[in-house]
Amino acid sequence: MLRLYLAIWLAKIIQFLTRRLNLGGGSAAPGLYALKIDPQLVKKLSSKIPTNIVISGTNGKTTTSRMLAHFAQTNNFKVIRNSTGSNLERGIASALINKTNPFSLKLKNADLGIWELDEAAFNNVVLSIKPNIMVFLNVFRDQLDRYGEVNTVVKKWEETLKKVNFNSLILANGDDLNTLRLKGSFRGEFETFGMPNMMIKGEAQATKNKSLNFKAEDVKVSSLDNVTFNLNFRGMRQQVLLPLPGSYHIYDFLAAFAAGYHLNLDPEQMIDSLDGFVPAFGRVEKLIIKGKNVYLFLIKNPVGATQVFGTIAAEIKPEDTVLLALNDNFADGKDVSWIWDANFEELKIKDFGLRILCSGQRAEDLAIRLKYAGLNTKQIEIQKSLEKAFDKSLEITKGRVFITPTYTAMLGLQSILAKKGYKKAYWKENN
Repeated sequence: MLRLYLAIWLAKIIQFLTRRLNLGGGSAAPGLYALKIDPQLVKKLSSKIPTNIVISGTNGKTTTSRMLAHFAQTNNFKVIRNSTGSNLERGIASALINKTNPFSLKLKNADLGIWELDEAAFNNVVLSIKPNIMVFLNVFRDQLDRYGEVNTVVKKWEETLKKVNFNSLILANGDDLNTLRLKGSFRGEFETFGMPNMMIKGEAQATKNKSLNFKAEDVKVSSLDNVTFNLNFRGMRQQVLLPLPGSYHIYDFLAAFAAGYHLNLDPEQMIDSLDGFVPAFGRVEKLIIKGKNVYLFLIKNPVGATQVFGTIAAEIKPEDTVLLALNDNFADGKDVSWIWDANFEELKIKDFGLRILCSGQRAEDLAIRLKYAGLNTKQIEIQKSLEKAFDKSLEITKGRVFITPTYTAMLGLQSILAKKGYKKAYWKENN
């Protein structure tokens, strides 16, 4: 008990200082140092929460967890989660500490824990949390220097699931053969979600699956505002208007909806509540700055980037500008060779020369990739300073600005926006 007290008090001090000195939101550092004092902190604190849900996969974790939290909160659940996207064990520890009374060690306002875990962290943390529901969204090639190939990720998941000795339900993407593989390593209940007539292309080869438990049919994508489809589950059929562009976000909805259904949330109420859903920072976020519409789309691997490029390319107009920002920090993955597998060719608009700014630590790599994608070098400008690139994007365009940063570039952009007064710091926003 003494270890836990010391860990929480130290973390509270670190969190206060990081926010007071504008060093960050305290979403990782408090947990990092607290775990050094008490490595069992996550296990001890998460066990105080009646229901826990873990969400993992390559793409869509933050959007899925935020949407599920939205569904739960509209049904009066008191939710705790690692809302800033810090999805390693330290991020979960920080979120738990933030809600813990340092005197009584009781968690405040927490009857549902929603935890997003990256592919590797899942294996280290899930057995401590013992979640009631585990959600697997997809497995695509992502950060080879950290995770290895797709088969390595799936194999480690299988090994972890064989160790599960508590009651839990798995909700898996039924269009991804890699997540379907997990069924053979899990003794509990296993359900699937997907789109039987519209598959997302990637290394994880999809297959038509008619036995999906939750499925989206008759999909219609409408510009950058929304997508509509029919939701089919348990013999029921509901029309859904999802206020996010791109068909790939339907998987996030299906996962969140399926988890909500198993929490006994009202299906119609969940669907109706989408009117008030606001995406997480940088995940299809729309801002109005100096009278211009600015869209933020996080990219971090070939499949996700290709989906983003396809979504915006269909809507880009001659007066618009695209700002690409590529970093190679630890959280991005040091190996940026993935950009050669992303379909930057989508940005080769035949009817006009799209203006593209390349920024970030690896701006030159982006420029070379665009050149080989067939874009005219006169369309491409390198500005490594993200702040200067952002300012210029607003100056040179008469239309909209589409910004596609990698993870740490996105955090940097959020700091720039907060400094300039265009939005709140991300840890101060409603989650």
